[in-house]
Amino acid sequence: MPILDSEIVWRPAALQSDAIPAQNGGRMASSLLVSGVKNNLFPDVSQSERGAGSVKWRKAFIHLHSAQDAALLNVRLFLDAPTPAGDFVLFQIGTATDTQDQIAGRPDLRQFGLGTLFAPLSGGASQIQLVCEHNAEYAGLQPFRVGDLVRVADRPSTGGAGNEEWMTLTGVAYGPDYATLECSPALANAYGTQATVVSAVYQQASVAGAWSNLALTSAAGSFDSVTVGNLVAHNKGAIEESWTLTFTSASAFTVSGTTVGALPAIGSISADYAPQNPATGTPYFTLKAAAWSGTFQANDQMRFDTHPAAIPVWYRRQVPAGTSSLANDVASLAIHGESA
Repeated sequence: MPILDSEIVWRPAALQSDAIPAQNGGRMASSLLVSGVKNNLFPDVSQSERGAGSVKWRKAFIHLHSAQDAALLNVRLFLDAPTPAGDFVLFQIGTATDTQDQIAGRPDLRQFGLGTLFAPLSGGASQIQLVCEHNAEYAGLQPFRVGDLVRVADRPSTGGAGNEEWMTLTGVAYGPDYATLECSPALANAYGTQATVVSAVYQQASVAGAWSNLALTSAAGSFDSVTVGNLVAHNKGAIEESWTLTFTSASAFTVSGTTVGALPAIGSISADYAPQNPATGTPYFTLKAAAWSGTFQANDQMRFDTHPAAIPVWYRRQVPAGTSSLANDVASLAIHGESA
């Protein structure tokens, strides 16, 4: 079965703080970010903040909340609409655990943005004059870069009437009024200035639960980690965690995680082991009984890491000094992907 749109959900980070960067971000929380809910990500902007200007960061996770363990393939993330207010939002990709103090200002972590057309485009054009939300800031942040995939569209990201094209940037020049983008291949369609959005696109080959760094310490016991399916980190239940199995006899073992502590379920090499994640009601991971062989002794250990089926995304909201107030401000991040 294909992965359904309803199985792709947004979740907040466990930490949120505008005062202490080390306490903003971190791991994925189990709650949901519901689209269209006021302050579901950023707080309101105060009058003093609009006057002086500000930059705030928030982290969220795009989670593949699917009972299937198939991967979401050919993933593309992009902003698909400018904010209606005087602020602007960019996004960048984080890690499963990073916090604001670890990402802000790092030159190796780039941001992705969008803009609208300065002038109409005709079919066959390979140059785009792009009005960014704040041209002066974009010149410094450079959310469009040579080699980027860009989406040019006058239709919603969810489909419908209009056109959508994907192009690669071969040149970028930021000017005082607009940025000039050189693209390949040339546009197949014509676009007007009213409804067209051009977005820089982040690409990822696949999203799925995963495991890594398996290490077994045993004189005579073994675990077959090469055969696919012997160890599975599930899309719905896997978390970012380091697990330790400790044998208490020749067949039984206990399991603990560095953040969740000891699991209540005792394991055995004679049965599949699939401990439940209480937040999802599904297993964190599964160890197949068929993978075990040899002879184990008490205090033998196996360690491995699991990683959730999620993309960690940092949103950067900038309010330029002197920005006017506006109710119901919104930013929109879209995801495209494929599944078998």
